[in-house]
Amino acid sequence: MSGVDMQLLKRLRETTFAPLKDCREALVESNWDFDKALDVLKEKWMSKASKKADRLTNEWLIKVIKKDGRVYALKLLCETDFVAKNENFISLFDEIMTKVCTITDDVNSLSEVDQWLLDEINWMVKEFIWRLGENTKLDDIIVSNKNAYVYNHPGNKVAAIIYYTGDENIAKELALQVAAMNPEYLSFESVPQTYRDELLEKFKAEMADSGKPANIVEQIIAGKLQKQLSDFVLLEQEYIRDGSKKIKDIISGEFEITGYVRLSI
Repeated sequence: MSGVDMQLLKRLRETTFAPLKDCREALVESNWDFDKALDVLKEKWMSKASKKADRLTNEWLIKVIKKDGRVYALKLLCETDFVAKNENFISLFDEIMTKVCTITDDVNSLSEVDQWLLDEINWMVKEFIWRLGENTKLDDIIVSNKNAYVYNHPGNKVAAIIYYTGDENIAKELALQVAAMNPEYLSFESVPQTYRDELLEKFKAEMADSGKPANIVEQIIAGKLQKQLSDFVLLEQEYIRDGSKKIKDIISGEFEITGYVRLSI
């Protein structure tokens, strides 16, 4: 490779992890200017990432940590289980989490992340796509200053956050319940009225020709509604450790759950 600056080529290779051939072409195109060669590679990253953007991302890593009194959660998607377990993907995840841990304000979705930080993280993701050739997506970031118990299920595919006051042991049990049973609502009161009304109309139609007295029909409908909702309402679910109890039965003292988040695909 006559006329090649091997030190510069090695530096570009170590900085970007790009294939040696691509590094050499970028340096030649930029007349052996390191910064310009980086720009050339970034353009290729952008082009390659955009071509793969429509490919399905059916695998993922999720992790929730507590640091400096805050909760930080990150979900990163990829195409295959092989890449999800790859040390380079795990390294990318950890690098992004380090960036996320610089956020101090509450964040409930990607749209609430400062744009400059989001751009920086997305560049990291695009570089990864270019190097490994697999579609990768930043899917979710959560940052909270509220008191919380966090649970990461083995394998980092499911995580739960319980916001609470009171006994941490109860919060732990609720986190395990949320991770295992995926409730949609915290309590009966938090179920949207429109959904309740839809169910009521459905049950009324089912009982329209029952021939039973009106007061009995009303009781049956109320029972149907409660049974239907109990599967989706955290406080009304059967406790996974003891089916004879509901979750609300294991809450005691001055414990209060103020909210929860379940993270999965």
